[in-house]
Amino acid sequence: MKFTCSTKDIASAVGAASKIVNAHTTVPILSNVLLTADDGSIRVRATDLELTLEQSFPAEVAESGAVTVPARLFGGYLGNLPAGLLELTGSPSRASVKAERSNYDFHALPADEYPPLPSAQKGQSFAIGAKRFREGVAATIFAASNEEARGAVLMGTLLELDGSTITLVATDGYRLARWTAKLENGIDGTAKYIVPSRALNEAARNLGAAEVVELTALGPQSNQLQLSAGTTSIVVRLVDGQYPNYQQVIPAKFDRRVVVNTQALIGSLRRAELVAGDRASMVKLEVANQTLMITAKSDVTGNAYEELEVEQTGEDLAIAFNARYLVEILNHVDSPQTVLEFLGPLSPAAIRPLETTDGAEQLYVLMPLRQ
Repeated sequence: MKFTCSTKDIASAVGAASKIVNAHTTVPILSNVLLTADDGSIRVRATDLELTLEQSFPAEVAESGAVTVPARLFGGYLGNLPAGLLELTGSPSRASVKAERSNYDFHALPADEYPPLPSAQKGQSFAIGAKRFREGVAATIFAASNEEARGAVLMGTLLELDGSTITLVATDGYRLARWTAKLENGIDGTAKYIVPSRALNEAARNLGAAEVVELTALGPQSNQLQLSAGTTSIVVRLVDGQYPNYQQVIPAKFDRRVVVNTQALIGSLRRAELVAGDRASMVKLEVANQTLMITAKSDVTGNAYEELEVEQTGEDLAIAFNARYLVEILNHVDSPQTVLEFLGPLSPAAIRPLETTDGAEQLYVLMPLRQ
């Protein structure tokens, strides 16, 4: 193969693909990215067998073909090139690159050993605005578990479809994030997909700048999901399992409500957390007389006391939370003011924005700590 292209285009595509590569893989070919030249464009693909990303960009192709090159090494090289043109000549064992007065040879592996693309058999398809998709992913995936011991299901995010509505749900058993919005193009009926949260993060990063993200189930059992926009496509293997009935975690009603300034609450919690200091980062919230009092105690660091004016509805309450978890939730509340709803000191609390924007709805549920 032989082609000439913009250094900016190839550096961007290889850089994105390199993030998919598993640095600890024991399969040598999976440490490489596949470059395929054909019909005036270059396709760059990377996979870890669970997640596959492919991007394309225009190029002047003198000789069609394919080559695989070490992802990290090649990406690092391209990232340090000045803007200009690059010429690449590839063979099964070598990729030779010329850029201005820079000449490099990279060891390659045969392209025909690279894993093929996932199944092209298409099933149900739907679409969502890319900006909305990016916001929904950011608003939920942080609540998914990052502990393999808790299982792949909780490390995933649930995509729940009902006609023209999509709901994203993530939980690690201590907190839950739910985000709901309208689709650009919906489906007939309902569907559920558990998508690895890492894959959604990569999709939001690589597809979020487009206008619309199209999602299509792939395979005879619809066990893969393709997310595509423009010249970029991501295919992910879905998590096989039953997602917990998250509706059971959300109390049907609350008897106490507090409205508080979001940023003021975040600041108070962050300061109190410094004193709490222990693994649980426990802070106590007391509500009385339209005032929210935040306290933390430690035999090592001392005592913390914060006070905020709030709008209180219902009886007084004292409840404790993991401050870090609560701050993380509040960082994703897209509103100047936050609503906190309670049922009792040992029942899950709901956190939501007071004002909703752009038609999307956010809801967070956090389990309290025993005092």
